[in-house]
Parts: sequence; C-alpha cells; structure tokens
Amino acid sequence: MEILKTEESSLYRQPMSEPEWQEVTETLRTRFAQIDQEPFQSSAAQIREALQWLDPVMTKYCELTCPQCKDPCCNAHAIFFNQTDMLSLMAMEISLPPGQTRVRPGEPCRYLTPKGCRLQRVARPYVCVWFLCETQMDLFWEESALTQRHFVKQFENIRLNRLRLEALYENLS
Repeated sequence: MEILKTEESSLYRQPMSEPEWQEVTETLRTRFAQIDQEPFQSSAAQIREALQWLDPVMTKYCELTCPQCKDPCCNAHAIFFNQTDMLSLMAMEISLPPGQTRVRPGEPCRYLTPKGCRLQRVARPYVCVWFLCETQMDLFWEESALTQRHFVKQFENIRLNRLRLEALYENLS
C-alpha cells in the first residue's frame, strides 16, 4: 500500500536572493537527476493533463476579473515556490523559473506584470494555480454541475500527484 503525505513541504517557501535560489535549484536538480525518473513519469503526466484542462477555464476567469481587481491575489506577500513546485516542474521537464517570487519580504511578485503573470500556468507556484477569489468563485458557481465536478476533480488529481511526487523524491533521494 502506498503511503502518501497529506501536506506538502514548506521547504523553500521564503524570499531568496539570486545566489540562494541558484544553490537551491542546483541542489534539487542534481539530486533529482541521480534518481530513477520512471516512477515520476505517471504523476507528472497526470499533473500536466489536469493543468491543460484547467488553464483555459482559469485564464477566462482571470481575464474577466483581474483587470478590475483593486487587490490582486498576486500581491499576496506570502506566495513562494516550495519544494513540491520545483519537483513537479522537474518531473514535467519544465525549466525552473529564474528566481523565487521575491528576493525580500514584502516585495511584489517578480512575475506579476500589468497584463498578469508572465509565467505559464504550469510553471507557477501551485497556490497561484488553484486560488480562486470571491469574484472568480461566483463565476465557478455559474458553471454547470458537470463542469464544477470536473474542475474539482482536476484539482484533486493535481494535489494527489504532487504529494506522490514529493513522497517519491523523499523516499528515493
């Protein structure tokens, strides 16, 4: 029986200078490259597939709500990449971003532009993928019950596979 973690590690969820980020990502890349990649492939594929389904829906929600928002969630000062974000990207063979979301506490996200996030949804911290503000939740509740169930299923699938990736990494490294 496979035992999964119930929560992702908060490791690396903090502001980092460029040298700190480079050291962390290089250490993770090196460790990740030294272990068998095959056990990660199924989870990575499932995460990618779920994100591909969610992206157009989330993009639509963001286009309808974010331009008028006076307090974009991207301004939240406690959003960072964690270990699971980085492992997921490596497992999906996606380049890690050039730096943590912030170098110093209180700074705005370095990836936020006037037109939204410059990172593709698949390359963002997971909290940026799943978060729905109240206005976006209103849009969600207007969706059909079938779409709502599928939406929730995609998030559950991503979460379980992210936890599986992190558990595999910790067990194999």
